[in-house]
Amino acid sequence: MATFDFEQPINMEEMRKYRLERMDEQMNNDDLDCIITMRVDNVRYLTSFRPNSPNLFYYFRYAAVKAVGDTPWALVASGDYDRAKTYMPWLQGKVKPLPMDPMLSVERFKEIFKELGLRKGAKIGIDEMGFQLFEVFKDTFSDYEFVDARATFSKAKAIKSAAEIYLIKKACAIAEAGTQVAIENLRPGLTEIEVSAMIHDEMILRGSEGGHTHPTQVNSGENAETLVRFPTERIIRNGDFVLMDVGCCYNGYHSDYCRTVMAGKPVSNEQKKVYTAVYDATMAALEACKPGAYTSDIDKASRDVLRRAGYEKYWYFGVTGHATGTSLQEAPIIGEASAQGEKPWVIEPGMVFCMEPSVHLPGVGGVRIEDMVAITEDGFELLTQTEYENRLLLK
Repeated sequence: MATFDFEQPINMEEMRKYRLERMDEQMNNDDLDCIITMRVDNVRYLTSFRPNSPNLFYYFRYAAVKAVGDTPWALVASGDYDRAKTYMPWLQGKVKPLPMDPMLSVERFKEIFKELGLRKGAKIGIDEMGFQLFEVFKDTFSDYEFVDARATFSKAKAIKSAAEIYLIKKACAIAEAGTQVAIENLRPGLTEIEVSAMIHDEMILRGSEGGHTHPTQVNSGENAETLVRFPTERIIRNGDFVLMDVGCCYNGYHSDYCRTVMAGKPVSNEQKKVYTAVYDATMAALEACKPGAYTSDIDKASRDVLRRAGYEKYWYFGVTGHATGTSLQEAPIIGEASAQGEKPWVIEPGMVFCMEPSVHLPGVGGVRIEDMVAITEDGFELLTQTEYENRLLLK
């Protein structure tokens, strides 16, 4: 990350300190002595370790272990061990290699528990771990109590520091730079893959970590109606909606936003009606983002617009929006189906959300407009600035 004498870049040490203090506070609230995660995005939250492979490929290939008030341990793939030891001094040497087969990692965890001096009966929270390994854990470490700690991570990560929001803004700017290149070059005759490549290449050149976030989604025509979610060889034609859902990861922090544009000229007034409804639903969701409101308030504000427009049968199932940070999708999730049975969250300053209402109408096309916001003391700051497809808005 380039720095200049006229800038005041973020202090990474202060940001790491903030994250660990957030985790310590939540662990104390949840009465945990220790916490373990094998999710690479949460390993990064605790340790700042960046894996050298996409998240899902090595889902249980890394781990972090943290006791309350202590520097976390990073357990990494053997190929990452020297890098972590050499370039991560803030871990104070607390790095160990993790076997490729997670089932062989029990001895490594045994070493760390011994180093931590965990008392008999210690309460250890597990964020994510394979079922088979967890079964071995329970048998091997019968002196400890293991509990579900996913909510511990969710609550700790929910409120971002100014430095974290700064990195998310950078991720937004990079994603928007890629999208702008695609918008300026979009025309009938290109394939979805070609448009996706424009976006992806521009983001890589501007500092995106690339394969560590979701693929650049470009869907057009019938592919936007069913939300294929990855680009294909389909040739974009005149009158197609082209939905571009773009994510970037910068220094471990994600952006996630979407613009839907028209290739050529619209072919029906229904296309304008759908686009306008989704635009209005997005604006309603954004305006509902304020401290003291509930996640359910935001969901209702957005869905009420689409319901009045007659698109209830065709809206995106379950999700109106979600938080984002070191994970592409974090709690709280905003949506009726995904949040069923969950107590609504109160919106607080420091939360960062992606709002993504969408409608997918057979024979007409699919539209999503997604923006990112950071919650402030008196409302929200809009983090994404790409212009909307104003020619499709009904006057």
